[in-house]
Amino acid sequence: MRSCLKLGIAAIALTGLAATASAKDITFMTGPAGGTWFPLGGATKQILENDIPDLKVTIRPGAGLLNVRGIATGKAHIAWGNVISTVDALQGNAPFKEKHTGLCNIGALYMQYAQVPVTDMSVNSIGDLKGKRFATLPRGNTTEVATQMLLGTNGMTYKDLSKVNFASITDQINMMKDGQIDGLAVLTSIPSGALMDLSSSRTVRFLPLTDTEFTNLKKRNPGWVRAVIPAGSYPGVDKDVKTASFPMHFMANCSSIDEDLGYKITKAFATNIQELGAVKKGLEKHTLKDLTIDIGVPFHPGAIKYYKEVGAM
Repeated sequence: MRSCLKLGIAAIALTGLAATASAKDITFMTGPAGGTWFPLGGATKQILENDIPDLKVTIRPGAGLLNVRGIATGKAHIAWGNVISTVDALQGNAPFKEKHTGLCNIGALYMQYAQVPVTDMSVNSIGDLKGKRFATLPRGNTTEVATQMLLGTNGMTYKDLSKVNFASITDQINMMKDGQIDGLAVLTSIPSGALMDLSSSRTVRFLPLTDTEFTNLKKRNPGWVRAVIPAGSYPGVDKDVKTASFPMHFMANCSSIDEDLGYKITKAFATNIQELGAVKKGLEKHTLKDLTIDIGVPFHPGAIKYYKEVGAM
């Protein structure tokens, strides 16, 4: 009987240790292979595992909307996110059917710019896209949702276009080169390699976003900010093009990542952020000020503790 009792106590002790260990095993949703988010996630995994003893990070592919749902449902502990999607999820706006909880910000990263190139030179504005052939990313991506928002600045939907293709950016570029579509929408950093390839082989025009259109966009989602595609960004772009942008950010589940681990993750990430410039140009100059801008998503308690400790918040 005493032997059984001892074995039972030992089993409970081992179970406790296993639970403690599993708390150090976290899932990180990044992006699809071939995109920037995937290698950026790999570099971040290395930073976190090097700086936080006994932490094991498992990477899973993801996308803007998938990552939000992954964090909210507890399938992921940390993830990359697009601010406009995270804000929509918190508010329960489409494409989300209800308000999502558990979404906390670790830090803001680089900006994603709305870029709408066209090869049909009769198209000078978003409103001129009516009746044209268009393309965007498959449903489930932030870019696809943002495309609907951009069309909505003129009261348009996909029904107002003659044809809509949902395809990878590579396929979109090839379709545009072959004359199968008149325009496309991309939400990415500047310059984009894919758009550089397109504008080097075809004459394109990047559509501007008027002040009225931006106001309509901002009403739809407060995560948008005014921006420009600078002159010289691509062949043929000889003057600034007014557009809109939002930052991508690093987020964590507010409950499954406790304050202590959130603090350690934030500290490791923030103190090594400039190393990520080897993966994503521009991050080599990223600062604490850049990480702590207000993006409309609440910070994780551990992140708040760290940023206050170093005087960044």
